[in-house]
Amino acid sequence: MQNVSSLVPSFGFLSETMDPDANIAAWREAVATMFEVDELAAGEPGPFRADLQSYVMGPVLFGLSRASGQCFRRTAETVARSGVDHIFIQLYLKGGYEGVAGALPIRVRPGDICVLDLAQTLETRATAFENFNLVIPRPMIDRRLPQPDALHGLVLPADGVLTRLLARHFAALFDCAPRMTFDECQAVVEGTIALIVACLSGELERRDAAAGDAGNLSLIRLRQHVEARLGAGDLSAESLAAHFGLSRATLYRMFSPLGGVAEYIRGRRLHRAFFDLAAATSKGPRVSEVARRWHLGSEANFSRAFKAAYGVSPKAARAAALLSEPATGASPVTRWMRDIAPRVGT
Repeated sequence: MQNVSSLVPSFGFLSETMDPDANIAAWREAVATMFEVDELAAGEPGPFRADLQSYVMGPVLFGLSRASGQCFRRTAETVARSGVDHIFIQLYLKGGYEGVAGALPIRVRPGDICVLDLAQTLETRATAFENFNLVIPRPMIDRRLPQPDALHGLVLPADGVLTRLLARHFAALFDCAPRMTFDECQAVVEGTIALIVACLSGELERRDAAAGDAGNLSLIRLRQHVEARLGAGDLSAESLAAHFGLSRATLYRMFSPLGGVAEYIRGRRLHRAFFDLAAATSKGPRVSEVARRWHLGSEANFSRAFKAAYGVSPKAARAAALLSEPATGASPVTRWMRDIAPRVGT
């Protein structure tokens, strides 16, 4: 840990200064809040090696990691246990991975930038890699993007202008981080987030244009309205149609790619409920209270829908959260992940 009080806190380790078992333990602890890892260096000629350098830049975490090949998993149980709700952005300088982000295939190669939503599941196999990592509390991104729920598994290709622009910014950020003070952090982070939002918005718009989604702009406004009113009991297809002056047939057609209006609303409410439970303390909230808060029906109906969506019951998610506080000796990265944003639902 860096102890110069005027500079941003930092943490890191180098494999060359550690025995292999200690290096593996340090790596597992550093990434535990985000991923479960296994098959470390499987099929590679040498032992597993991992290097890490991270900085707390105000409300975000930024760093560089290098590691041997491995499998990364983020299951519903991992999400519940971690109790964090962040957006994770990576620039791969070397190596990459293939796998599944949520239900969609994902492939990342050197030079690509990928975006992962830590509220969703992931299973990938990575080759030996080097990458920049930026962890951002969800509210800093969600409120600025037209389609925040479309981020998981988004890949900005290496040959894109926006990708190259953001890559140069990440490199400069890492170069300056060791000398950055707390007073400089705010302006730096605000500028970084603004650049990221611009790049992600551009890629989302490009993807939608390529898909020929003529109703995209209207659908964006509809989704933003839904997100703002998830806690309202009268949110429904009827209220949406009335608010936007749409026929029900038009509304249903627009939401058809998302599984329908009612299914979309229920899915977003289940998302909020998940993180209420993941943020639980011994004093609450109860499962029945969460179901009522997000208008998800009886506790029995809520439990069935929740388990179908996340693979665990609401009680199991809450129990995992109650056991999730990091130990006193936990890696600074684990503690920082908990500290950089308020837990959802509190």
